[in-house]
Amino acid sequence: MGEAFVRIKMAFIFWLARRLPACDEVLTLISESMDRKLPWRQRMTLLLHNQICVWCKRYANQLLILRQAMRSQENENALLANEILSPDARERMKRLLDPK
Repeated sequence: MGEAFVRIKMAFIFWLARRLPACDEVLTLISESMDRKLPWRQRMTLLLHNQICVWCKRYANQLLILRQAMRSQENENALLANEILSPDARERMKRLLDPK
């Protein structure tokens, strides 16, 4: 029974892999999913592809880690800028940068 189950499982994975988009298309979906909510069909495609493709799953995890690191760095820089610049200096910079 164990060997037959493994064969059926592998056959299903190969069948599914032939019907899902290629990795290069999925990489675009991964990036887009971090910027906006994908439609239901694209979310399911992404979910199924990540179930059978360890490389795309790893890419998504790495992209998420990079995104979180950049956001934390951005927050640290904002805090540092608030400590260094006086309120008057920040206001002058805002006025100079205002596109009016």
